[in-house]
Amino acid sequence: MNNNLDFQFGMYEPATDSIFFNTGKNSILVIYCKECNSSVIFDDPNDIVYLYRLAEEAPLLYAKLALKENGLQDYVDAMDGLN
Repeated sequence: MNNNLDFQFGMYEPATDSIFFNTGKNSILVIYCKECNSSVIFDDPNDIVYLYRLAEEAPLLYAKLALKENGLQDYVDAMDGLN
């Protein structure tokens, strides 16, 4: 997938646990958080809250990390290191 997408707008939809975002090319893409989160290995199962909070508060950052190899894993590892 092209990691150089120009994200214009993103929104988390809790009912579907998805992020909808506009790439600036008149197209809407959808990221299903449950699928992306399932690829992350958590030291503590409660660490999943890092990803839910990221999706809710910074959906564009979540989308960019989800499209980057190991992006979400690296994020969770970094958050784990801070706490």
